[in-house]
Amino acid sequence: MIFAPGRPEQGFFLANKAFEISQKYQIPVFILTDQYLADTQWTVEHFDLDRLYCNEYRASAEAACGGQYKRHAFTESGVSPFCIPGLVSGLVVTDSDEHNEEGHITEDAATRIRMVDKRLFKKLPLIEKEIEPPLFYGRDKPEIVIVGWGSAYGIMKEAVDVLSKKKNIAMLHFSEIYPFPSIDKFDYLSILKGAKATICFEQNATGQFARLMKTETGFECGTMMNRYDGRPYLLEEFIGELYDRIG
Repeated sequence: MIFAPGRPEQGFFLANKAFEISQKYQIPVFILTDQYLADTQWTVEHFDLDRLYCNEYRASAEAACGGQYKRHAFTESGVSPFCIPGLVSGLVVTDSDEHNEEGHITEDAATRIRMVDKRLFKKLPLIEKEIEPPLFYGRDKPEIVIVGWGSAYGIMKEAVDVLSKKKNIAMLHFSEIYPFPSIDKFDYLSILKGAKATICFEQNATGQFARLMKTETGFECGTMMNRYDGRPYLLEEFIGELYDRIG
């Protein structure tokens, strides 16, 4: 999974979620940040600690982990038992290449197929359900939609606050970007397709997020707005460039 927080408070909770997901599904989770997010100052009233995950997914019982313990056992959910080395008599084995249920290297084609099915068709659909949709902020039925991700959040929100006094505008900010959010929890694609103008704002030269969204959803933003000189936008600059694109 890949997360890209837009503000420090969100980064705090996404870091907690990253640990939760990585343990629950036994996968790596990456958190993308940048210098802008690290250097900016934000005021937060308080962190709601009741929102934090605090679950233990490792097993330590001898009944689950002793004897013929299979670190990569085939299961209905695709998630194998995860026992703690040193606390049980079972041997924990993991080979870096394709492995069998015990964790030993194998080149058996049938086992390879079952292992891929386990990860791709059993585990991944469960992981996809954990992804939250993008934040929608602004007018309910906007004619203009700004799309962005990560630390673009602050400047996008300020621009919407200013421009919404004269324009029918809103923003979609993505902070959980892989697996790409589905429309099951929130149909953001209908908002994009219903807008007269869609602008994808990114601080890179190649429109990486726009290409990812097109690949995953088939939707292509009408206009790109890229900045890649290593400097953050001033609000006046950002709004000026938006006006150049939307009139």
